[in-house]
This record gives sequence, C-alpha cells and structure tokens, in this order.
Amino acid sequence: MKRANTKKALAWWKYVLLALPCIVFLFPVFVLITRSFFSNSELTTIGAGIFSKNPTLDNYKEALSNKDFLNGLKNSLIICACSVIGGPLTAFMAAYAFTKVKFTGRKFWFMIGIGTVMIPGVLLQLPCYKIFVDIGWYDTLLPLTIPCFFGGGILNIFMIMQFIRSIPKEVYEAATLDGANTFKKMFRITMPVIRPIIILMMVNSFFGAWTDLTGPLLYIQSPENYTVTLYIFEQFLCVEEAESMRMATQMAIGVLLMIPMVIVYCIFQKQLINGLKFGAVKE
Repeated sequence: MKRANTKKALAWWKYVLLALPCIVFLFPVFVLITRSFFSNSELTTIGAGIFSKNPTLDNYKEALSNKDFLNGLKNSLIICACSVIGGPLTAFMAAYAFTKVKFTGRKFWFMIGIGTVMIPGVLLQLPCYKIFVDIGWYDTLLPLTIPCFFGGGILNIFMIMQFIRSIPKEVYEAATLDGANTFKKMFRITMPVIRPIIILMMVNSFFGAWTDLTGPLLYIQSPENYTVTLYIFEQFLCVEEAESMRMATQMAIGVLLMIPMVIVYCIFQKQLINGLKFGAVKE
C-alpha cells in the first residue's frame, strides 16, 4: 500500500511540475481573452484587474464590423489556402520524382537543392524582391501565393523522400503489373501511405502563412492588399494608427486571430500526433 501511495504521489507531483510551465506561458493568453470583454474605459483604469465587472461583446462587434480587418482576414485566408495546398502538394510531387522517377542529373539537381539550405534566407530577399518588382508583382498577393506552387521547400522534399524510400519496391512492381502509370502510383499508392507527414506539413504551412509578417511587410503597400498580420502591425505598432483604435478592440482582435489556429490544431491533433509517431518509427 505504501509503495502504491508513493507512486501515486510521485505521479501527481510530476504532473504538477509539468503543468506549471504551461500555466506560466498561457497566462498572457488568458489575460488577453478576459480583457477582450472589458469596456475601453474600464480597461484603461488603473487596477482594473483580470475579470471585468460588466463584460461586454462590443469589442468583438466593432472588430467584426471593421472593413479593413475583414479585408486583411480575407487576404490572409487566400495566402493560407495557397500555402496549405501548393507547398505540401508540390513538395510531394518533387520528392516522388527524385525518389522513383529516373531522369538525367537526378542526383546532381538534388544536391544543388540541398546546397541551398546553407544560404541564409535574408540574402535571398533582395534578389527575390527585385524579380517580383520587375515582373510587376509588387503590391499584390502574387509573391505570397504563386511561389507556394514551386516545390514547397527542399527540406520538405527531403523529408518526404525518406518516407517514400521506406515503401517496399514490391508494392510498385505489383502496381506496374496491374497497369498503373506514374500518377496512379503517386496519388493512389504513395500519398495514402505517407498521409500523416503530408498533413503535418499542411498544418505547419498554415501556421507559417497565418503568422507571417516579413513577406507582407516586404511586398505589400496598399491597404486593400494588407494581410491580417500587416493590419495588426499598422494598428498596434504604428503610433498614428494605434491612436485610432481602442485598446479593448485590439484585445478582441488578438483573440479572433487565435481562433483559426486553435480550430486547426483541434481538428488535426490526432493526425499531427500520428505524423510525429510515423516519423519516429521511420527514423
């Protein structure tokens, strides 16, 4: 009995110690949520506390009626859709080509791609900016959407290649005997097997595109093309713009921006865990 009680006590303290850092990191998020229900006058009062005495939804109504915010939300969703679809899809297709399709210079071009990992991304911003300006893409969403359909990143390609190589050759030989062409082998055989890692890349692509500020800040100038992150930057960090928006409304906008990421994580939580387990087993 004593040993059983000791094990229970140790397990309890283990969970407590693991929960403490989570509480510390999530406390600012908790304050953001609670203060989004404050009125602006109550929020700016010294000693307002964490919970409002008179909760209100006016901040959310004001945020959702803001045309600039809704326009930024629309542009961000367009960019996220292109990133979620284009990046993982083209990375998968490139990985399959490097792994299963024999063509001249396959190893050479793959080594060239891997070599680009050693080039800092900051050094590529200026030539990419010059290219997009010269072809007339500046101040549009094209620099943030079209490149998503060109490979999806060499690291993603390399990761998918490792999973494809783990599929037995006999599977593809049997498919060849059944008359399957390259695209059937790619989408009907390979993709269902490595689906967990594809979903993991899709979720990571969504998070990266949704929270991206550097890209929109570099390529977008007109307010009608603002993404939601660029809109927040202008409203929260630029003094002239920040004075026009109530602090309580800013809190509500912050909460609204967290909702899509929370929803995506809750929907694909099981797939994300399976993707991590899948990678651990293959390695």
